[in-house]
Amino acid sequence: MRSRYTAFYQGNIDYLVATHHPTRRSLDSRRTLRNTANYVTWLGLTVIETRQGQPEDKTGMVEFVALYREGGDTAQIHERSQFLQQRGRWFYVEGEMLPLYLPKRNQPCWCGSGKKFKQCHGKKA
Repeated sequence: MRSRYTAFYQGNIDYLVATHHPTRRSLDSRRTLRNTANYVTWLGLTVIETRQGQPEDKTGMVEFVALYREGGDTAQIHERSQFLQQRGRWFYVEGEMLPLYLPKRNQPCWCGSGKKFKQCHGKKA
């Protein structure tokens, strides 16, 4: 997961396509990824939970929050991703989009403002 986030951050489209499971790629995957790379600035990744995903496992799950800026707006992707290992390589299979990740009131806001959640996006929640 971290390597795919780094590839998104760097705009490494070849790596993203290569680590997406071949049965889940579409004809326009490369174009879609390139458009994302051109318009999104990635700000940070927080891994919330992992299950399996060790070298001896065949499957893995990662729940994460990725922060990004598009235009002047800061937003997040909260996803539970499924991975499959084949011949010693891990492939992204699919992701389930989850509701907005909300920290506890006194934790730092998810947007990276440096404010407590209750003083930032928590006012709107």
